[in-house]
Amino acid sequence: MTRQKAFLILQSALCILTAILLAAAAVMIFREGSAYKAAGHPAAWIYTREKAAARLVPILPLFAVSVIMTVIGWIKGISDETIGKPVQDAELARNLMCAKIKAPSDEMKKERDLQKKLQVSGQAVFAACMIPILLYITNAGHFDRADVEGLDQVILSLVLFVVPWTAVGLAALSIAGILQEKSMEREMKAAAACLKQAGSAAPGDTPDPSPAVSLLNHTAAGTAERSALIRRILLAASVILIVLGICNGSMTDVLIKAVKICTECVGLG
Repeated sequence: MTRQKAFLILQSALCILTAILLAAAAVMIFREGSAYKAAGHPAAWIYTREKAAARLVPILPLFAVSVIMTVIGWIKGISDETIGKPVQDAELARNLMCAKIKAPSDEMKKERDLQKKLQVSGQAVFAACMIPILLYITNAGHFDRADVEGLDQVILSLVLFVVPWTAVGLAALSIAGILQEKSMEREMKAAAACLKQAGSAAPGDTPDPSPAVSLLNHTAAGTAERSALIRRILLAASVILIVLGICNGSMTDVLIKAVKICTECVGLG
């Protein structure tokens, strides 16, 4: 592993950890605020500057380290080597390789059957995880509390029930996809061996599907670079506008309007 790759992995881990801690802080503030309102303080604000500051202070060092590493990487020009390059589609590469073979070998057939089983298994597990969620949201008894305190608990209960099942389903799909890709790589190696044995490939030359995929998608490189530049510009503009909105008090105006819409128009009040 090169230093550049290790730096990128560490930077990504810090960003992910920071995001998890921020999300956990928001959930804890919501739970504590809801409990405080349910204890006899219905007019109390759940999210306040003091509560947010108390939760953010412990995370600030980690956030600062993440920002510093991002700045260092930007100054030194450390970036992912795959940025701007066409995405390598394992299935397309497999199809290009296997299209040259008239009679697939037993090993190729075995890997193809394994890929089908993995795909069906991943989809079946995901569908099974969606069943409890459907049963939960179709049960009217879970949403019969219309008061402010009850509504907070309804939302929290819904999130705590839905998120784990969804995470398990997505994890199953991801694992199945990774295993399918590994199986496709083994199938391509078997196909390359068949081509070599049949004399379709030069001696000592192992066909590599990557150049074929790159040739089909080389025009996407320029588009990817332009898209990345546009995303950076939009991200910078968004951050600037958000900061300006917070400074001039627009955030409070938007919050008040959102509360009025929910309580007056939708009828949650």
